[in-house]
Amino acid sequence: MEINHRNIHGNLQEKVVFVTCEDEDKVSHIRSLNGQSVSVPAGAVIPFGSMESALKASGSIEAFQSLIEKIETAKVEGGELDKICSELQELISSQRPTTKTIDSLANIFPSNKRLIVRSSANVEDLAGMSTAGLYDSIPNVSPSNPLVFGKAIGRVWASLYTRRAVLSRRAAGVPQKDATMAILVQEMLSPDLSFVLHTMSPTDRDSNSVIAEIAPGLGETLASGTRGTPWRLSSGKFDGQVRTLAFANFSEELLVLGGGPADGEMVHLTVDYSKKPLTIDPVFRRQLGQRLCAVGFFLEQKFGCPQDVEGCLVGKDIYIVQTRPQP
Repeated sequence: MEINHRNIHGNLQEKVVFVTCEDEDKVSHIRSLNGQSVSVPAGAVIPFGSMESALKASGSIEAFQSLIEKIETAKVEGGELDKICSELQELISSQRPTTKTIDSLANIFPSNKRLIVRSSANVEDLAGMSTAGLYDSIPNVSPSNPLVFGKAIGRVWASLYTRRAVLSRRAAGVPQKDATMAILVQEMLSPDLSFVLHTMSPTDRDSNSVIAEIAPGLGETLASGTRGTPWRLSSGKFDGQVRTLAFANFSEELLVLGGGPADGEMVHLTVDYSKKPLTIDPVFRRQLGQRLCAVGFFLEQKFGCPQDVEGCLVGKDIYIVQTRPQP
């Protein structure tokens, strides 16, 4: 089934493939943003309700519902909350999508493509509740290996009930029973750089600049709380001026090696900043800052509000993997 739908992240108004045991098709979009060629990776969605369907099929739905009732009021003190979170994660991580769903995904993506299984909960990226990095995403998997791929989906579903996620929803006043998880499966890219754009400065609320945070390798370096800091650039929307706010000092970059197994794992390599153009080449730094600013400004204008944008640079090509209203 293919429908026009505002992406579950609040993303581009695009055709998104929902894997529902009917017909599916590969999605790939190219946009021209103020002269910049910007790509969106092919993707498919395992929609909301799929986790609950898997629980019903395995005869585990009643146990799940009982634990959800308990977790609503479980006390942090004494380990009660931790115990129920652990039980929920163990129960959910053992669930698997149907064989037909796995086969449908295998038909969408070429067998040699690496994929990333991304979380997309209905309780993230809300006003006043950004939850960046709160839920799991598993890179480097392939539906041609159903065991690894099914396990990755189970892990992403289960991340809905980590201790941190449950406490975050409590703080925001969101009932635990209202939380549910969809999954966005995207073609895995092998980026030279990954970035997050804030089209309004998150520190002083300046709307005249785009703030870019950039890391070597995969975006998990930015999202996972890895020790270190990214490159930070401030790029003027109207005057083209690029200021370097910080240089990166991550000790490692995360990569997926094309010749390795699609097993959900990443390679950790020591970063040699003496070979990174973003550190040693001020012209490259200025040009990249201007390109990212043009992309961020375009998305802000298109959606009518400041945007929080995730993407990456592969060679000279910019890919956008997500954009959402900036908290």
